[in-house]
Amino acid sequence: MLNKEIRFRQTSFGRIAYREAGDPDLPPVLLVHGIPTSGYLWREVMGFLCSDFYCLAPDLMGLGHSQVDPQTPMDMESQAEMLLEFMTGLGHEQFSAVCHDQGGAATQIMAARCPKRVTCLVLSDCVCYDNWPVPVIARYQKLARLPVLIDLAGRFRLFSFLETCTPLSAFRRGVYDSAKMTADAIREYLGPLQRDAQGRARFKAFLLAGHPRYNLQAVPGLKRFERPTLVVWAADDHYISPSWGKRLSEDIPGVERFVLVPFCGHFWQEERPAEFSSHILEFLKKHT
Repeated sequence: MLNKEIRFRQTSFGRIAYREAGDPDLPPVLLVHGIPTSGYLWREVMGFLCSDFYCLAPDLMGLGHSQVDPQTPMDMESQAEMLLEFMTGLGHEQFSAVCHDQGGAATQIMAARCPKRVTCLVLSDCVCYDNWPVPVIARYQKLARLPVLIDLAGRFRLFSFLETCTPLSAFRRGVYDSAKMTADAIREYLGPLQRDAQGRARFKAFLLAGHPRYNLQAVPGLKRFERPTLVVWAADDHYISPSWGKRLSEDIPGVERFVLVPFCGHFWQEERPAEFSSHILEFLKKHT
Protein backbone atom coordinates (compact mmCIF):
# COMPACT_ATOMS: atom_id res chain seq x y z
CA MET A 1 0.00 0.00 0.00
CA LEU A 2 1.33 3.45 -0.95
CA ASN A 3 1.52 5.92 1.94
CA LYS A 4 1.24 9.43 0.47
CA GLU A 5 2.16 11.04 3.77
CA ILE A 6 5.68 12.45 4.10
CA ARG A 7 7.42 11.01 7.14
CA PHE A 8 10.60 12.13 8.89
CA ARG A 9 13.53 10.25 10.39
CA GLN A 10 16.01 11.99 12.67
CA THR A 11 19.65 11.34 11.78
CA SER A 12 22.95 12.90 12.79
CA PHE A 13 22.68 14.96 9.60
CA GLY A 14 19.20 16.34 10.33
CA ARG A 15 15.56 15.34 9.80
CA ILE A 16 15.31 13.29 6.64
CA ALA A 17 11.96 13.28 4.86
CA TYR A 18 10.84 10.08 3.16
CA ARG A 19 7.93 8.31 1.53
CA GLU A 20 7.16 4.65 2.07
CA ALA A 21 5.06 1.96 0.46
CA GLY A 22 4.45 -1.69 1.27
CA ASP A 23 4.50 -3.86 4.37
CA PRO A 24 7.55 -3.19 6.61
CA ASP A 25 7.97 -6.95 6.96
CA LEU A 26 8.70 -7.29 3.24
CA PRO A 27 12.27 -7.05 1.87
CA PRO A 28 13.40 -3.39 1.93
CA VAL A 29 14.19 -1.42 -1.24
CA LEU A 30 15.88 1.98 -1.07
CA LEU A 31 15.00 4.31 -3.97
CA VAL A 32 17.40 7.22 -4.46
CA HIS A 33 16.55 10.27 -6.58
CA GLY A 34 18.77 12.97 -8.10
CA ILE A 35 18.66 16.71 -8.77
CA PRO A 36 16.37 18.62 -8.83
CA THR A 37 13.83 15.98 -7.84
CA SER A 38 12.93 14.29 -4.54
CA GLY A 39 11.46 11.06 -3.22
CA TYR A 40 8.24 12.18 -4.94
CA LEU A 41 9.86 11.00 -8.18
CA TRP A 42 9.33 7.36 -7.12
CA ARG A 43 5.61 7.55 -6.26
CA GLU A 44 4.41 5.61 -9.31
CA VAL A 45 7.27 3.12 -9.18
CA MET A 46 6.55 2.35 -5.53
CA GLY A 47 2.97 1.58 -6.50
CA PHE A 48 4.23 -1.20 -8.77
CA LEU A 49 6.74 -2.60 -6.28
CA CYS A 50 4.95 -2.34 -2.95
CA SER A 51 3.05 -5.63 -3.13
CA ASP A 52 6.36 -7.48 -2.94
CA PHE A 53 8.73 -5.02 -1.26
CA TYR A 54 8.90 -2.40 1.46
CA CYS A 55 9.83 0.71 -0.51
CA LEU A 56 11.62 3.69 1.05
CA ALA A 57 12.23 6.89 -0.92
CA PRO A 58 14.07 9.51 1.17
CA ASP A 59 14.68 13.10 0.10
CA LEU A 60 18.41 13.74 -0.23
CA MET A 61 19.84 16.52 1.91
CA GLY A 62 19.21 19.86 0.21
CA LEU A 63 16.23 18.68 -1.84
CA GLY A 64 12.60 17.82 -1.21
CA HIS A 65 11.39 18.23 2.37
CA SER A 66 14.47 17.08 4.30
CA GLN A 67 15.38 19.53 7.05
CA VAL A 68 19.12 19.98 7.50
CA ASP A 69 21.34 22.94 8.27
CA PRO A 70 22.49 24.55 4.99
CA GLN A 71 26.06 24.29 6.30
CA THR A 72 25.79 20.48 6.45
CA PRO A 73 28.09 18.82 3.88
CA MET A 74 25.95 17.80 0.91
CA ASP A 75 28.55 16.11 -1.28
CA MET A 76 27.84 12.59 -2.47
CA GLU A 77 30.04 10.95 0.17
CA SER A 78 27.98 12.65 2.89
CA GLN A 79 24.74 11.73 1.13
CA ALA A 80 25.88 8.09 1.02
CA GLU A 81 26.67 8.15 4.74
CA MET A 82 23.28 9.68 5.45
CA LEU A 83 21.48 7.00 3.43
CA LEU A 84 23.30 4.20 5.26
CA GLU A 85 22.48 5.78 8.63
CA PHE A 86 18.88 6.29 7.53
CA MET A 87 18.47 2.61 6.63
CA THR A 88 20.25 1.45 9.79
CA GLY A 89 17.96 3.63 11.89
CA LEU A 90 14.95 1.90 10.35
CA GLY A 91 16.44 -1.50 11.17
CA HIS A 92 17.72 -2.46 7.71
CA GLU A 93 21.33 -3.59 7.70
CA GLN A 94 20.88 -5.01 4.20
CA PHE A 95 18.67 -3.73 1.42
CA SER A 96 18.24 -3.55 -2.33
CA ALA A 97 18.96 -0.18 -3.94
CA VAL A 98 17.50 1.51 -7.02
CA CYS A 99 19.03 4.82 -8.08
CA HIS A 100 18.65 7.60 -10.63
CA ASP A 101 20.54 10.71 -11.74
CA GLN A 102 22.83 12.17 -9.05
CA GLY A 103 21.44 9.71 -6.54
CA GLY A 104 23.42 7.19 -8.57
CA ALA A 105 26.66 8.73 -7.37
CA ALA A 106 25.70 8.31 -3.70
CA THR A 107 24.46 4.77 -4.33
CA GLN A 108 27.62 3.76 -6.19
CA ILE A 109 29.65 4.97 -3.21
CA MET A 110 27.56 2.77 -0.91
CA ALA A 111 27.97 -0.23 -3.19
CA ALA A 112 31.69 0.33 -3.58
CA ARG A 113 32.47 0.87 0.09
CA CYS A 114 29.84 -1.26 1.82
CA PRO A 115 29.01 -4.01 -0.69
CA LYS A 116 27.71 -6.39 1.97
CA ARG A 117 24.89 -3.99 2.79
CA VAL A 118 23.55 -3.82 -0.78
CA THR A 119 21.90 -7.15 -1.62
CA CYS A 120 21.27 -6.15 -5.24
CA LEU A 121 21.54 -2.95 -7.24
CA VAL A 122 19.62 -1.18 -10.02
CA LEU A 123 21.40 1.66 -11.84
CA SER A 124 19.25 3.84 -14.07
CA ASP A 125 20.13 7.01 -16.04
CA CYS A 126 22.58 7.97 -13.36
CA VAL A 127 25.64 10.04 -12.71
CA CYS A 128 28.85 8.01 -13.09
CA TYR A 129 32.54 8.33 -13.94
CA ASP A 130 33.27 11.94 -15.01
CA ASN A 131 29.89 12.75 -16.58
CA TRP A 132 28.93 15.27 -13.89
CA PRO A 133 27.95 18.01 -14.04
CA VAL A 134 25.97 17.76 -17.26
CA PRO A 135 25.87 21.07 -19.21
CA VAL A 136 22.55 22.32 -17.81
CA ILE A 137 23.70 21.74 -14.23
CA ALA A 138 27.08 23.35 -14.96
CA ARG A 139 25.23 26.48 -16.09
CA TYR A 140 23.16 26.51 -12.91
CA GLN A 141 26.30 26.07 -10.81
CA LYS A 142 27.75 29.21 -12.41
CA LEU A 143 24.56 31.13 -11.68
CA ALA A 144 24.50 29.82 -8.09
CA ARG A 145 27.95 31.32 -7.46
CA LEU A 146 26.58 34.81 -8.13
CA PRO A 147 25.54 36.48 -4.85
CA VAL A 148 21.80 36.31 -3.97
CA LEU A 149 20.74 35.25 -7.47
CA ILE A 150 19.29 31.88 -6.43
CA ASP A 151 17.50 33.51 -3.50
CA LEU A 152 15.92 36.22 -5.63
CA ALA A 153 14.94 33.87 -8.47
CA GLY A 154 13.34 31.46 -5.99
CA ARG A 155 11.59 34.17 -4.00
CA PHE A 156 9.94 35.59 -7.10
CA ARG A 157 9.23 32.11 -8.56
CA LEU A 158 11.26 32.76 -11.69
CA PHE A 159 12.36 29.12 -11.90
CA SER A 160 8.77 27.95 -11.64
CA PHE A 161 7.71 30.30 -14.45
CA LEU A 162 10.58 29.23 -16.73
CA GLU A 163 9.98 25.54 -16.10
CA THR A 164 6.19 25.44 -16.36
CA CYS A 165 5.39 28.21 -18.87
CA THR A 166 8.24 28.49 -21.39
CA PRO A 167 10.06 26.34 -23.98
CA LEU A 168 13.20 26.70 -21.84
CA SER A 169 12.03 24.01 -19.41
CA ALA A 170 14.89 21.67 -18.52
CA PHE A 171 12.36 19.28 -16.97
CA ARG A 172 10.43 18.90 -20.21
CA ARG A 173 13.62 18.33 -22.19
CA GLY A 174 14.06 15.41 -19.83
CA VAL A 175 11.09 13.49 -21.22
CA TYR A 176 10.37 12.13 -24.68
CA ASP A 177 6.74 13.26 -24.47
CA SER A 178 6.63 16.72 -22.83
CA ALA A 179 2.99 16.23 -21.82
CA LYS A 180 4.13 13.57 -19.33
CA MET A 181 5.96 16.17 -17.22
CA THR A 182 3.12 18.06 -15.57
CA ALA A 183 3.27 21.53 -14.07
CA ASP A 184 2.22 20.08 -10.69
CA ALA A 185 5.17 17.68 -10.67
CA ILE A 186 7.58 20.46 -11.62
CA ARG A 187 6.28 22.68 -8.82
CA GLU A 188 6.70 19.84 -6.34
CA TYR A 189 10.34 19.37 -7.35
CA LEU A 190 11.03 23.11 -7.19
CA GLY A 191 9.48 23.33 -3.72
CA PRO A 192 12.76 23.98 -1.85
CA LEU A 193 13.40 27.06 -4.00
CA GLN A 194 9.98 28.51 -3.26
CA ARG A 195 9.33 27.72 0.40
CA ASP A 196 11.82 29.92 2.27
CA ALA A 197 15.39 31.23 2.40
CA GLN A 198 16.61 28.12 4.25
CA GLY A 199 15.25 25.89 1.50
CA ARG A 200 16.97 27.97 -1.16
CA ALA A 201 20.24 27.89 0.78
CA ARG A 202 20.04 24.09 1.08
CA PHE A 203 19.26 23.70 -2.62
CA LYS A 204 22.21 25.94 -3.53
CA ALA A 205 24.53 23.93 -1.26
CA PHE A 206 23.45 20.69 -2.91
CA LEU A 207 23.88 22.15 -6.39
CA LEU A 208 27.42 23.38 -5.70
CA ALA A 209 28.49 20.17 -3.95
CA GLY A 210 28.27 18.13 -7.17
CA HIS A 211 31.70 17.08 -8.46
CA PRO A 212 32.96 14.16 -10.59
CA ARG A 213 35.62 13.17 -8.05
CA TYR A 214 33.00 11.39 -5.94
CA ASN A 215 31.95 9.24 -8.88
CA LEU A 216 35.53 8.50 -9.91
CA GLN A 217 36.52 7.48 -6.38
CA ALA A 218 33.81 4.80 -6.45
CA VAL A 219 34.99 3.20 -9.71
CA PRO A 220 37.61 0.81 -8.23
CA GLY A 221 35.04 -0.54 -5.76
CA LEU A 222 32.40 -0.87 -8.47
CA LYS A 223 34.80 -2.95 -10.55
CA ARG A 224 34.86 -5.40 -7.62
CA PHE A 225 31.11 -5.30 -6.93
CA GLU A 226 29.78 -8.80 -7.55
CA ARG A 227 26.29 -8.48 -6.11
CA PRO A 228 23.48 -8.88 -8.70
CA THR A 229 23.14 -5.67 -10.69
CA LEU A 230 20.71 -4.44 -13.34
CA VAL A 231 21.43 -1.44 -15.57
CA VAL A 232 18.25 -0.06 -17.16
CA TRP A 233 18.32 3.16 -19.21
CA ALA A 234 16.01 5.43 -21.20
CA ALA A 235 17.09 5.21 -24.83
CA ASP A 236 16.28 8.89 -25.45
CA ASP A 237 17.91 10.40 -22.37
CA HIS A 238 18.78 14.01 -23.27
CA TYR A 239 21.07 14.47 -20.27
CA ILE A 240 22.91 11.21 -19.60
CA SER A 241 23.51 9.13 -22.71
CA PRO A 242 22.86 5.36 -22.69
CA SER A 243 26.56 4.98 -23.51
CA TRP A 244 27.26 5.63 -19.81
CA GLY A 245 24.94 2.80 -18.85
CA LYS A 246 26.68 0.52 -21.31
CA ARG A 247 30.02 1.38 -19.76
CA LEU A 248 28.72 0.62 -16.27
CA SER A 249 27.37 -2.71 -17.47
CA GLU A 250 30.82 -3.64 -18.82
CA ASP A 251 32.75 -2.54 -15.71
CA ILE A 252 30.65 -4.00 -12.87
CA PRO A 253 31.14 -7.77 -12.59
CA GLY A 254 27.73 -8.32 -10.99
CA VAL A 255 25.77 -6.88 -13.92
CA GLU A 256 23.32 -9.41 -15.34
CA ARG A 257 21.62 -7.27 -17.98
CA PHE A 258 21.75 -3.91 -19.69
CA VAL A 259 18.23 -2.89 -20.75
CA LEU A 260 17.33 0.04 -23.02
CA VAL A 261 13.75 1.33 -22.99
CA PRO A 262 12.88 3.17 -26.25
CA PHE A 263 10.85 6.37 -26.69
CA CYS A 264 11.59 7.54 -23.18
CA GLY A 265 13.62 10.36 -21.63
CA HIS A 266 15.68 10.96 -18.51
CA PHE A 267 12.74 11.35 -16.11
CA TRP A 268 11.28 7.98 -17.01
CA GLN A 269 9.50 7.76 -13.64
CA GLU A 270 7.12 10.44 -14.92
CA GLU A 271 6.88 8.98 -18.42
CA ARG A 272 7.11 5.17 -18.47
CA PRO A 273 6.97 3.98 -14.84
CA ALA A 274 5.11 0.74 -15.64
CA GLU A 275 7.61 -0.52 -18.20
CA PHE A 276 10.67 0.31 -16.13
CA SER A 277 9.07 -1.08 -12.99
CA SER A 278 8.38 -4.40 -14.73
CA HIS A 279 12.11 -4.83 -15.39
CA ILE A 280 13.03 -3.73 -11.86
CA LEU A 281 10.40 -5.91 -10.19
CA GLU A 282 11.44 -9.02 -12.10
CA PHE A 283 15.08 -8.44 -11.13
CA LEU A 284 14.37 -7.70 -7.45
CA LYS A 285 12.10 -10.73 -7.04
CA LYS A 286 14.81 -12.93 -8.51
CA HIS A 287 17.43 -11.80 -5.99
CA THR A 288 15.64 -11.15 -2.69
